[in-house]
Amino acid sequence: MAAGVTKRTTRDRILDAAESLFAKQGYQATTIKNVAAKVGVQGPALYKHFDSKRALFEEVLQRLFSPFSDLLSDTDDLRGSQVHTMQLHLANPNISRIVAHATLSGGEDLALLVERWYRPFFSVTRAEIAAGTPGFTPASVMAFHSMLLGYLTLAPLHQAIFDTDPLTDSALAELLQLQEKLSTAVRQRSDH
Repeated sequence: MAAGVTKRTTRDRILDAAESLFAKQGYQATTIKNVAAKVGVQGPALYKHFDSKRALFEEVLQRLFSPFSDLLSDTDDLRGSQVHTMQLHLANPNISRIVAHATLSGGEDLALLVERWYRPFFSVTRAEIAAGTPGFTPASVMAFHSMLLGYLTLAPLHQAIFDTDPLTDSALAELLQLQEKLSTAVRQRSDH
């Protein structure tokens, strides 16, 4: 093995496969057998690492969303946190796809995302809205969040329509610039 290259553990490979499948087909449609086949092991081997499909799903979410929780500690730089939030989403489009599946299926999947991840993450934003901070309204926050998640979720469709990869570094940089321009416009409009 080359120097500096670490070997992926079976647990890591399982998490990678599960994340990919949950993003592609959602939690409900993904089976332990699907994950095992993608990893190249038998289904029972997964139970050595995870007690259940739900435990596997929760671990995938933990791995995806914990970097967002780290941003909560830096509330002094709200603008910087917004940019970092976008960058985290852009770095892993599977987040938006898993959120879309959970939102559409509702139930326990959505409740888990809301209670464990989204409500805590949006607590600072909700406080800004309650305080009347210019540019922070429920509609504007929802629009920006939807724009970002929609862009990432619909990337395969847009790639087919426009014959260009919407997830290239240059396309994502352009999205960040657009989001910043829109955010500035909303804040300026709120100041009047």
